[in-house]
Amino acid sequence: MNSLTTIMFKFKNKYKNLSKIEKINFHKNKLQKLKNNIKNIIYAQATTVCIRNIKQACAHQKNNINVHLFHSGNSPNDFYGYGNQFYASITKVHKKIQLNWERKVVKLINQSNSDLIHVHNEPDLMPMRIMAMDLGIPVIYDQHDFLSGKRTLNTELLKHEKYCNEKNDGAVFITDYYRDLVASKYSINNLNISFPNFGSDEMILKKEDLLPKLSLKSKKIHLVYVGAIDQENPNITRYLIPQIKELSNQNFIIDIYPSQNGNYTKYENIKNVNVMNRLNPKKLIKALSQYDCGLTLVNPNAVNMPEELKFGFWNKTFDYLMAGIPQITLKQFTVISEFVEENGFGISTPSLSELNKNHEQLSNYLSSLQPKIIENNKNYTYESQINNMHSFYIDVIKKYHNNRIKKLEK
Repeated sequence: MNSLTTIMFKFKNKYKNLSKIEKINFHKNKLQKLKNNIKNIIYAQATTVCIRNIKQACAHQKNNINVHLFHSGNSPNDFYGYGNQFYASITKVHKKIQLNWERKVVKLINQSNSDLIHVHNEPDLMPMRIMAMDLGIPVIYDQHDFLSGKRTLNTELLKHEKYCNEKNDGAVFITDYYRDLVASKYSINNLNISFPNFGSDEMILKKEDLLPKLSLKSKKIHLVYVGAIDQENPNITRYLIPQIKELSNQNFIIDIYPSQNGNYTKYENIKNVNVMNRLNPKKLIKALSQYDCGLTLVNPNAVNMPEELKFGFWNKTFDYLMAGIPQITLKQFTVISEFVEENGFGISTPSLSELNKNHEQLSNYLSSLQPKIIENNKNYTYESQINNMHSFYIDVIKKYHNNRIKKLEK
């Protein structure tokens, strides 16, 4: 047997080939060793590792859980300039050579002794493939993006989405509204949890690190927008030129931090508007602290506005919280609007045209919100909520192994 064959055999999925009795003992042994104490988990994601994945890994690390990253795109350091330090190990696979995925994930399970795999979409191909491998440990599906809720999917992608939503061992959704939206289309797992795109303790600024307000010099209100923008397609959600123009005409100064650097001349040509360079998350949070208010919106006039956007919790909501600044959103974005209003974290308005035209009053009001935000933003980090996910993991693991035992003993 040559060395390559030896390696292939060593990391073959042996669970599939166990006898019925051996599988029963395998699952009983897993339950016996669990004792409500998870030590190692795998986080799997195709394409670039997202900030949600990174922030969760950071919180798990502080909770003494080792997260082993399995991915096929850019690493956190490659894309954001930081984040690799939150993972106990990093395994990169080729996104097109799928025959290697099972061998490498089996190898990672064996080497890390992981208790579960937490897969992140999008896309749904890797999560679906991992669920279908039958690895002997549960697979949790974290649905960041309900793709068919945003756009029309082809038959193949719909098959992936359906499989992931109906075949997982536990599901994570961004909000309860979002979960209900998915449940209207698929038979989702009753064992699920809602976990918004919280912030991170790593990103909360100390009071002494908050930057001086730009408005102290200009005597004007400075607004900031973080996220993707588009300047060529008026019917899509990221086309914000009308909204930015409206705010400019109200004499606000608006800075935009796009998710990707690019040519945004149509925005730059608007009076009072500056398009900044993209920053990594930690630098971005500090930069945001110099503004009076953040903008949490997409194009409200987009054609076929996805329900998914109304029911989601966007990263920028928590970016502004971590930076200690209030935010302005529109009432049609139901979840965020309710969150901002109920907690006193900013302004929810039916239309940007209805913002207070007396900027001295508006500035004073926005300033009055900041102390409460700074006092409470630590309650909206993954670290403050991670025990809920840990308890969810325990429930998933127990149910998975007990169900397998019952099925095998029939």
